[in-house]
Amino acid sequence: MVPAEILEHIDRTIKQVWKDNISKDYSSDYMLKEDSLKCCFYYHLRRKLAKILQEYHLRIYTEYYFSDLGYRADLAIVQIDPHSEEEYLERAVIDIIAIIELKFTANSASATANWVKRDIKKLKNYIQNKNLSCQLYFAIIYEVECSSLAWMDKRSTNNWANGYVTELNAGYINGIMKFEVNTYNNLSSEI
Repeated sequence: MVPAEILEHIDRTIKQVWKDNISKDYSSDYMLKEDSLKCCFYYHLRRKLAKILQEYHLRIYTEYYFSDLGYRADLAIVQIDPHSEEEYLERAVIDIIAIIELKFTANSASATANWVKRDIKKLKNYIQNKNLSCQLYFAIIYEVECSSLAWMDKRSTNNWANGYVTELNAGYINGIMKFEVNTYNNLSSEI
């Protein structure tokens, strides 16, 4: 079991990576599409959490598959049993610590909004259908002019998302790319 203070440290690190590293990588042209966003996020998390990952037998996996839901999480931080004798590593996973869903788009069409809403529903299903109690992060770089960067409404943030979800949002406000954290998970709000 991972202690609460370590979970809070991971949460704070994810939020800091978004605000500091991902925003810098974006402005330095390291990201073109979602896969490069995933690579940057993975790199920074693994580098910043290296000691904790080792000490608590945590691993960061891309495209982590939940067969019962038919979902692949873009990034998942999981705990493995270091003494497992399972033939397949996937069976050595004993806990899900965090799931990060990523989106990167420059299209302002309604199809894009529907695509984003599907990922929000995916987060809801992790909680309601899979009964996961881990932290969930929805990270989106939306390369269009926005009036607001948050995607979730009060019905979500006051109900199923409360205590679990953090939005990591980026988009143009008044012609300037802004990165912000909208947290509903009741953990480290300061970053």
